[in-house]
Amino acid sequence: MKKIKNIITVLLIGVMILTSMAGCKTATKKPAPARYTPTPTRPAPAPSKATPTPGYTTPAPTAPTAPTPAPVRKPTTESMRASRVAASVARIPEVNKATVVISGTTALVGVDMKAKVQGTHEKDVKKKIEKAVKDTDKSITRVYVTADPDLYKRIDNIARGISEGRPVSEFAKQISEIIKRITPGM
Repeated sequence: MKKIKNIITVLLIGVMILTSMAGCKTATKKPAPARYTPTPTRPAPAPSKATPTPGYTTPAPTAPTAPTPAPVRKPTTESMRASRVAASVARIPEVNKATVVISGTTALVGVDMKAKVQGTHEKDVKKKIEKAVKDTDKSITRVYVTADPDLYKRIDNIARGISEGRPVSEFAKQISEIIKRITPGM
């Protein structure tokens, strides 16, 4: 029995020594990947005019052209409508600032409310906001209002993208996710 204990002890010590040696191994650096550097290509010399090569034509010299500027995106009608609605909502006394995204007949309204607005008073303010939105833009039939700071930021990012000229369809998934968060029971 004692002999078996001694063998097990020696084996354990051996395993510990081997593991400590493997763990203390110095890290080997991997060689840096070779960089691709393209070799410059030289244009083929044009044949001299004295001896024309059959089947070869020299291209006519062209005048340098100015680079075409990137197209400037114009704000869409939705972004202009949203700006009017946001300004209308921001005039409500309980609201610090507002951001709006309009998609068809639906408006997503993110508001930063003043600190004193809470509970049932918040619901009353949201009803005021909904009324202000519908009064400002008669074509809006559905209004989703949120005072959640995270959703406010997301709506603001979408509004900025749309005002930069990006299509509303690009944000369709985000808009539907925000609507689901505002009205989870629907």
